[in-house]
Amino acid sequence: MFFILSKTISYLLMPATLIGIAWLAFYIFKKWRFRKYLAILGFTFFIIFTNDFLANSFLKAWQTEPANLKSIKSQKFTYGVLLTGMTNTLKEPKDRVYFNQNADRILQAIMLHQQGVFDTLYISGGGATALRKDLQESKVLYNYLESIQFPMEKVIIEDQSRNTVESARFATDFIGNQEQILLITSASHTPRAMGCFEKEGFKVQPYPTVYHTNDELISPSMFLPSYEALMKWHILFKEWMGYSAYWVAGYL
Repeated sequence: MFFILSKTISYLLMPATLIGIAWLAFYIFKKWRFRKYLAILGFTFFIIFTNDFLANSFLKAWQTEPANLKSIKSQKFTYGVLLTGMTNTLKEPKDRVYFNQNADRILQAIMLHQQGVFDTLYISGGGATALRKDLQESKVLYNYLESIQFPMEKVIIEDQSRNTVESARFATDFIGNQEQILLITSASHTPRAMGCFEKEGFKVQPYPTVYHTNDELISPSMFLPSYEALMKWHILFKEWMGYSAYWVAGYL
């Protein structure tokens, strides 16, 4: 129930949805005396959520800063824990892997393993595909690693979890929580992921990846309507709502 409810609410409260609801309500409630405020609200949402300066600033403040690579390399981890959420498992044909913008997760994980930072790559994530066992993402990534001749004796997969809290719980059964792990996920997702794994007793060293923000100085283009800004707000809202829901449910 928590899984279904959290997914439903998150879609309803996304920036693009809020803009659409406000403008749709403006056209539906034609006789409402305060109807004009719905149009103003929709326009305000549009201005805010397509402003790249605001989106970039808020997302930078939320996401975890890049790890110190020199410090990471000086340590030795038994497990590098890679969280899924980087492929399109619904795309045909199935003879290849279709990566999305989160592919930086696995690219960084491969690099860290090749440089000897951790011994075993633990991939966690079955995805929200309970009716399609063949679409579990950890299995897809396992096949991809096998195709590029990654040392498969150094790979463990967990293919049942549907969200981050389940990933943390299943990890206690697969690898235990007695050693410090290197947690590899997106920078915006790192605060929630760290909270879940620490709740299960893990000692966590984060390795954030997938940065959608930039470090450029302010430019005029950042104040023009931008779909990139809408995407950044979408990511931020998803993490804000996810973190809040996990906190209320006691998962953090």
